[in-house]
Amino acid sequence: MRVYRVESAAEAAQAYPCITEDSRWAAGLPLSREWFARNLGEHVWAWHAEEDGKVVGHIYWAPAERALVPYRVEDGAAFLYCEWVQGPYQGRGIMRALFSAFVEGLRAEGYKGIVVDVTEYPNYMHYSHFAKRGFRVLREGEGWKLMYLPLFQATVEVEPLEVHIPRFGTAPVEIVILGSRFCPVGAWTVLEVRKVASEFPGEVELREIPASSENLARYGRADGIFINGKEPFIGPTSEEAIRTAIREALERG
Repeated sequence: MRVYRVESAAEAAQAYPCITEDSRWAAGLPLSREWFARNLGEHVWAWHAEEDGKVVGHIYWAPAERALVPYRVEDGAAFLYCEWVQGPYQGRGIMRALFSAFVEGLRAEGYKGIVVDVTEYPNYMHYSHFAKRGFRVLREGEGWKLMYLPLFQATVEVEPLEVHIPRFGTAPVEIVILGSRFCPVGAWTVLEVRKVASEFPGEVELREIPASSENLARYGRADGIFINGKEPFIGPTSEEAIRTAIREALERG
C-alpha cells in the first residue's frame, strides 16, 4: 500500500476511486477530474491510497477559508469534503492509514481541527465512522450533522450560509447549476440536466455558474441544481426525476 499527497496533474487524473468502482456515474468523471486538476491547491487538497497498482482510496479536503461549502467556518480549520475506500479493499487498514497521514499533515501545519459534513446514509460519509475517531457534533439537522475533531483547539465557530438563488431571466422555468463538478455524481447530473432541458425549447432557460469563493459568498452555495430557485433533488437522481421536476415547475407557472 502507498499513501501520498496528490500534487500533480497526473496524480489528479486518477482521482475518484469511488466512481471507478461504481460505473453508473462514469459519464461525469471527466468533468470532475478536469475540475479537480484545475482547482488542486486552490479549493481542493487530496490524499490517495494505492494498492495493486491503482488508486483505491482517497481523502479530499480544503482549508476552511478555501473550502467551497455552505458554511462560514473559522479560519485555521480543515474541512474534510469526502473520503472513500473501494469495497474490495475495505478492512485492510487503508482508511486508517489515509486518515493518519491526513491528520499528521494537518498537525504539522498547525491546523486547529477538522470539520466534516456527515450523513445518516449507511453507505456515504456516515456519522458513526467519524464518531469512532473522536469527532463530536457541532450542528445537526434532518439527515445531516456537522462534526469536529480537535487538533490544537477544542472547538471552532461554524455558521450555515443563507442561500440566495435569484431569477436571472423571464423563461417559465429557469434552471441554475452552481458548480456541481466536484463530485462525479453531481457532474453526471449536470450532463443529464443539460440533455433534459433541451427537450423544452422556449420554456426552459439553463444557466451554469462556476464554483468559486466569490460565487459562494454571493449565493450561499458553490454547488447545487436549482429549478426556479428551489433544489428539487440532492444527491443521485435520474433522468426521469429531472424531467418530472421541470414539468411540475411548468405546471406551477
